[in-house]
Amino acid sequence: MLNHLGRLVNVSVKVPRRRGRLMGKTKVNWSEYPREAIEANIMAEAAKEAAGVLDEIHERAGRSPTEELVKWIREDRVRSLG
Repeated sequence: MLNHLGRLVNVSVKVPRRRGRLMGKTKVNWSEYPREAIEANIMAEAAKEAAGVLDEIHERAGRSPTEELVKWIREDRVRSLG
């Protein structure tokens, strides 16, 4: 549901009459349908944006030698046990 600080936003959709009649013959909750679609799109766009940010970080970080990674893991283990 579109909700921002407790306020709802109205969204209207117009469909041809024939389609409206067909919609009325189904058991679909047509009010909830666009809410779910909008939420799914918002989540998908947020995931794309996050993936882009991670790609940028990965590009800037560059590669680390395996020996360096092993050293960091061992140091972290020593810190967490100590």
